[in-house]
This record gives sequence, structure tokens and C-alpha cells, in this order.
Amino acid sequence: MRIPTPQATATRLRTGIASLNRGNYPYVTARVRGKKRNLLTVDTYPKLMKMGTSQIARLLSEGAYHKEMTELASRYSDNELVERALYLNLARTYREILGFSKGNLKAILDAYLDWWNVYNIKVILRGIHHGIPKSEIKGYLVPAASLGRDFLEGLAELETVEEVLAELGRRGYRIPPETDVCQISDENCGLRPVEDFYDRSYYALLLESARGRSKPAKIYRTLARRTIDVVNAHNLMEMLQDGVDPARFREYMVPGGEKLTVDMLCEISARKPEEALQAVKDALGSDLGGVDASSANLIAIQLDNYLMDFSEKLSKIYPLSIVPVIDFIIRKEKETKYLRVIVKGKEHALPEEKIRRLLAV
Repeated sequence: MRIPTPQATATRLRTGIASLNRGNYPYVTARVRGKKRNLLTVDTYPKLMKMGTSQIARLLSEGAYHKEMTELASRYSDNELVERALYLNLARTYREILGFSKGNLKAILDAYLDWWNVYNIKVILRGIHHGIPKSEIKGYLVPAASLGRDFLEGLAELETVEEVLAELGRRGYRIPPETDVCQISDENCGLRPVEDFYDRSYYALLLESARGRSKPAKIYRTLARRTIDVVNAHNLMEMLQDGVDPARFREYMVPGGEKLTVDMLCEISARKPEEALQAVKDALGSDLGGVDASSANLIAIQLDNYLMDFSEKLSKIYPLSIVPVIDFIIRKEKETKYLRVIVKGKEHALPEEKIRRLLAV
């Protein structure tokens, strides 16, 4: 069997993405603008914090989540109903956009949304590796990218990690080198080398999808590289908070960032958390909502907000490009995260102020 590699995948991307001027951009961006109008407004979240779970479910079922809430209501209730409806709606929304995209626009979106393929593959690998029941593994899947539900659920039915990787290879999806797979049985490594392969290859292919000399291509490449900056900044602050040895930071950093190079991040890692966070803020040109270094969760939220604001700014420069589509994707995911936090907070009887702090609103 011929094993698909990141290099082979990159070659297919170059073939499919010869220019950012091909694809049905006017149609897709118009459709996405319509979807963006259905997102919850910022002032909706404080109102939701004052509601009970049943009230939240009712409000969602009267809006954009009506189909999913109705479809799942006979099987789930309360918090589980809301959470499953949120992810089902997100998956359907992203795959719908993929479905009506054409040409190189579709190829670029495939590369960007591949994050969800990686997420699902890791869910399946971890579940099988740790002996999680098949039905439970399937419950965590979010088929929001090119790998559909039937295929992913078929992977979850397999018995070993090796079988999953072999099936991915037969599908034409990239798989890690044998040296990474062989380390699974090592209790000091486990799945980490395989998961690192998928994480790193995702960002490498994301950058590959942003090749091109046109102005829109350069703008998209800026957004892709700034996305890597945000990922690295979050990893940096989380590792500092967890007391990870700075000598190991380099192996966790993703190359390709625009404002935060790997060398810069490694230098910053030797500083105290507050000093490191200030260096990140200076590099990104943002105070990140005034957040301090005491909470990795709040830092992550502010970094997400930073990326969302940045994508919106770029989308206004080139409204008929890939960037407005990605801006919507980022905002849709944020809405899903925020609604999950509120519902989970209600489930655990968290005070409204604590939920508000978790959302940084």
C-alpha cells in the first residue's frame, strides 16, 4: 500500500491551489454573510447567563438550532441535548459551506477545516488506546470537515490504533511514519508522537494552502501565520503555568508564525509568566483585554478574541476572498464554545459572575 505523506498531500494542494483567483467566491461569501447574521449577538450572552438550562434550550430551539434541537429532543434532554445540538449544528454548517464551495476555494477550506479531521482522529485513537466503549467514542465525534460521520464511526469500530491508521491510509489521508507508530507501546510516549504528527502536519498544510503571490493570497497567508502565533502563544503560557521545563518548549512550538518565531518563543519561555505574557502582547500589538498571567483559560479566550478581531479586519479589506469565510468559521466556533461554557456552568451551579469571567464578557 502506498502511504500518503504530508509531502504528497502538499503536492495535491499545490495542484489544486494554483491561484486564489479561482473558485466561486462571490456566491460563497454571500451565503456566509447570510449565515453570519444568524449568529448570536454579544449582548445575548449576559441574558443567557440569567436563564436556566431549559430556557436556554427553548431559546436555541426557536432560532438557528431549531432543526438539531428538534431532531435530538427524543434522545437527549437538558445539558446533553444542548451540547449535542451545538456540535451537530456546527458540523452541518461547516460541511454545508464545503459542499457549495468549488475549485480552489474548496481546496483551501478543506485544508483549514482539516483541524476537525485531526480532532476526530485523536478522539478515536485515544478511545481505542484506552479501551473506551465504541458508543462513547462516537458520541464525541464532530464530523465538521472532509471525513464524514459514516467513515469516522467506521474507524471507531476498529480494534487497534494500527488498524485505524491503515484505514486512513487506504482512504488517502496522511498517516504518521512507522517510527512514530512503533512508540505507541512505550508507556513514556504512548500516542504523543502520532498526535504530534497530526498537529504539526495540519499547520504545515495550512501554510501550504496559503501559497500564492496575489494580494488576497498574501492576506490569507497573514491570517494563517497569525493563527499559528495564537496557537504558540497559548501553548507557551499554558506550559509556563504548568511548570514545564523551558528546555522542552521548542518541541511543542509550531513553526511558521508571523509575529512570534520559534526562536523568540524559546527566549521568552525563560522569563517569568507575567514578563512572558507582556512579551507576547508586545509582539502581537495587543493588550489582550488586559488579561494577566494567572489564568491560562482567560489568556486563551483573549487570544481567540484577538484572532477573531484580526480576521474581521482582514475580511473587510478583501470581502470577496477566503478570509470572510474563515472569519465566519472562527465566529461560529466561538459561539459554540461560549454556549457550552454557559450550559456547563449552569450544570455545575456556577455563579453568574464566574461564568462571565470564563467568557471574558
